[in-house]
Amino acid sequence: MNRFAKFSALVIAGLSFSGAAMAQEWTFTDGAGSTITLPNPPERIVAFSSSAAGLMQFGIEPVGIFTDESTSEKSYAEFDLEGIELIRTPYNQLQPEALLALDPDLIVTEYWPRTGDYSGGEEMHPEGRFAAVAPIVGVLQGDSAIGLIEDYGTLAEALGADLDAPEIEAQRDAFEIARAALAAAAEAKPGLKVMAASIDADNLYVAAPAGGAELQDFQRWGVNMVEPEAPEGEYWGVLSWENADTYPADVLLLDDRRGSSVREAVEAQPLADLIAGVEAGQVGDWPAWWIRTYAAYTAELEELTALIERSEVVTD
Repeated sequence: MNRFAKFSALVIAGLSFSGAAMAQEWTFTDGAGSTITLPNPPERIVAFSSSAAGLMQFGIEPVGIFTDESTSEKSYAEFDLEGIELIRTPYNQLQPEALLALDPDLIVTEYWPRTGDYSGGEEMHPEGRFAAVAPIVGVLQGDSAIGLIEDYGTLAEALGADLDAPEIEAQRDAFEIARAALAAAAEAKPGLKVMAASIDADNLYVAAPAGGAELQDFQRWGVNMVEPEAPEGEYWGVLSWENADTYPADVLLLDDRRGSSVREAVEAQPLADLIAGVEAGQVGDWPAWWIRTYAAYTAELEELTALIERSEVVTD
């Protein structure tokens, strides 16, 4: 299995007997390079919402999920959460007691190397207050969305999942077909410039591909992504609407974490037609930072492929 993100897991079985009892040590090294060792494999898992999605596709179901407005509900929308405790709070307002009540053996979240943060709030890291509740695993939010999915597979396998199960193989195969189709569509239109962005009333925020795992995937697969001028380590190149044509773009992909609100705002912005792709009606969705499953990624790649196939170069 390919690995785009630097992420490794090792489950070490050490057998020791105390009377008739047998202990199995569990060791895992996460995306931040932290190694967690437990006397037994964890059974009660609490996960950040996007992490829960990453695990549930492989059959690992948490006893609890915590989430906040920093992430999109799209990441876990495909799953039935009945019977799973869902804890929703404003960002950075989650209290350790809420997770302690679930008696977890392990907390799973994500580590963002560009900022050094973990999803779930300022105290959600190995030295923070939540570490007293249970050990924290941070899956690497790195330079590839498919690498992120595969890293969740590595963790899921360490937790007992069978990655060769027929339903998982089928999802992987469908994804590979969608990826190949996107690469073929991009190869057929090498001059087509694609820009990912978000907006507000005053500004157009052009995404720097280096800050988006899925955008880097698109580039690897041949999509010609617009590269804005952005401060080092920042996610956006910011433009006033009067300068929206600074970066020629034949296709515009809009941040869809909050549904259709960004697209509706673009439609209401009279200066949006300065972007050639908008004027030509070549606008689609950007699944910004929320992809965690093969199934979701396959669907998004199919939409992007169809958009590229029907779009034309409309810039000079």
